[in-house]
Amino acid sequence: MESVKKPRVRIVGEEKVRLKKSFVKPWLGIKYLFKKPVTIKIPFERIEPAPKYRGFHTLDWKKCIGCNFCGQICPARAIEMTWIEVDGKIEKRPHPKVDYGRCTFCQFCVDVCPTGALGHVENCYLTTSGLEEDLELYDWVPIDPKKVQELNEKFGDYRFPVERITFNKETKETTYYLRDGTEFRFKIIGYGLKPPAAARPKPAAKPAQKSAESSKKDESSKTEEKKG
Repeated sequence: MESVKKPRVRIVGEEKVRLKKSFVKPWLGIKYLFKKPVTIKIPFERIEPAPKYRGFHTLDWKKCIGCNFCGQICPARAIEMTWIEVDGKIEKRPHPKVDYGRCTFCQFCVDVCPTGALGHVENCYLTTSGLEEDLELYDWVPIDPKKVQELNEKFGDYRFPVERITFNKETKETTYYLRDGTEFRFKIIGYGLKPPAAARPKPAAKPAQKSAESSKKDESSKTEEKKG
């Protein structure tokens, strides 16, 4: 076999490289001072998203059957099924919780939902001040689509429907502060498809069985009554 000759690479030292100085190039950037900027000053400016833009998720809790099809198909593993308690009542089925730090907005979860409970809106703006408590906004349980539509009609700026999220360590209650001033409170009592201990139905109390001695006493008392 013929040997392949490798090309020789000659490395030139930095001291031998001559840089051509230019007095014109630094001034070429001045022309961009008079051009309109391409970037958008979020959240002070906004643009109209395209129709059916894949934005944030909504969820109809009445239609959701907790099948976890959305969590199984999610390529980013951004969906986690959660058991929720609202007004002292535990939901019969788990609901998906979306982590927007991982979500790629592919909306495979919406397409695969068998009941149409999981949907999406055109809202696409989620801005924070960078504080640690603001990061809670990226991990949320979607709310009813009718409420999101109501907020869109009122504000019309396509921002995230929740302003801030707080967690009470004593009551273990999560509170969503919506943009119109309303609050939505609930408790997350567990994760996964299997219901946690708090959500499992309690077994019916069995009637107390009489002991052998008490039953014998009852029989003897009945026999004495018959003799008398």
